[in-house]
Amino acid sequence: MVLIIGGMAQGKLDFVRRQLGVTAWSTGVLGAEDCVYGLQDVLRAQPEADVDGWLRAHPDGVVICDEVGCGVTPLDRTDREWRERVGRTCCRLAERAEAVYRVRCGLGARIK
Repeated sequence: MVLIIGGMAQGKLDFVRRQLGVTAWSTGVLGAEDCVYGLQDVLRAQPEADVDGWLRAHPDGVVICDEVGCGVTPLDRTDREWRERVGRTCCRLAERAEAVYRVRCGLGARIK
């Protein structure tokens, strides 16, 4: 599995299409495709999403997630819990990933 992280609108999807050859992806859901674009949206819509189950079915998959832990801490408890869930999920995925890239301005830097 490869994990791609970066800020919103930083070219993460274009990077995986260009550099990793991804041609199909699911957006905001854990779909049948080998690439999930918008893991943060999956975890907002389905707090108990079975990310581990998706990984078992797609061991060579690509997971793309916006960084949501920067900036001002949300006042709303639900938003804080979602933000923490995204961060902890990405930490867990990074441990298991074959490679982790951080994308800024469309340029990916391999950090693992």
